[in-house]
Amino acid sequence: MSRRGLVTSSRVLVLSICAMVVTTFLPARLLTWARVPGRITQRLTSPPADLVKVAGDWLVKAEPAENPEPLVGQIDQLRALVHRLEQDNGRLRRQVEELSGVRSTQDDPMRLLTTSVIAGTTDPTGRLLRLRSGRRDGIEPGSVASVRGQHLLGRIVNLDEAMCDVLPITDRNAETIMVQVYEEDGTKTELFFDLTPMGDGTLKGPGRYVTEGLEQTPRTAEVGQIVRLSDENWIGHGGLIVGAITAVEPSPESPLRQVITVKPIVDTRRVSSVVVRVPGSGS
Repeated sequence: MSRRGLVTSSRVLVLSICAMVVTTFLPARLLTWARVPGRITQRLTSPPADLVKVAGDWLVKAEPAENPEPLVGQIDQLRALVHRLEQDNGRLRRQVEELSGVRSTQDDPMRLLTTSVIAGTTDPTGRLLRLRSGRRDGIEPGSVASVRGQHLLGRIVNLDEAMCDVLPITDRNAETIMVQVYEEDGTKTELFFDLTPMGDGTLKGPGRYVTEGLEQTPRTAEVGQIVRLSDENWIGHGGLIVGAITAVEPSPESPLRQVITVKPIVDTRRVSSVVVRVPGSGS
């Protein structure tokens, strides 16, 4: 009977198990010698392991490492937040304009003089409003009166040292004015209209034909939009609010043009004080 060798598979297995048990309880500082063989073994086994993982994922149709649904929800939340911030920004911008008055389109300094109404009328057509200020306060013939510094009221027509009269833009005797249409968010459009007072507290008039693009498609105004003063005869006061569009209809002369009806936001029958825009230092 032949003698078995010293190195057998069973002995190697036993020695390996004993070495694993011993090294498990050894301190880490005593196992630094095992780092180099471990790295060599890792490099040799990494490519086959990667291939096995790819094949296994394909066979079991593994889910992606990161579920996209939470990310989609976060994107929607961020979009809603951006939209809400844009709305807040527009609201704050409008509040700043209300507090500081509409910025002048003229380089000449403008002074805002607040004065009270001492005589009015119950007629919605406007007529004359008498103010407790006059030439001594810097008011001149043709000076523009507004409400809260941003709503156009009319022009000064009669004047003495202590008092003056305002002719509202809704009065039958008031002049035709050109206005520009603005979107709800305050963005300008390229729509311009010539408005004439109708005597019932409103202004009405046709639009100036403006087209864009190769197909010459006319732009259209909509009910609810705001119109602001944009008239060369009112230099330095452009941007004052005239009112809101209450009706839109086609022009009898040209179906491609519109006729709008505008009603001032401010009721002249309930105005107790106005802001007169007079030349002078400051704003």
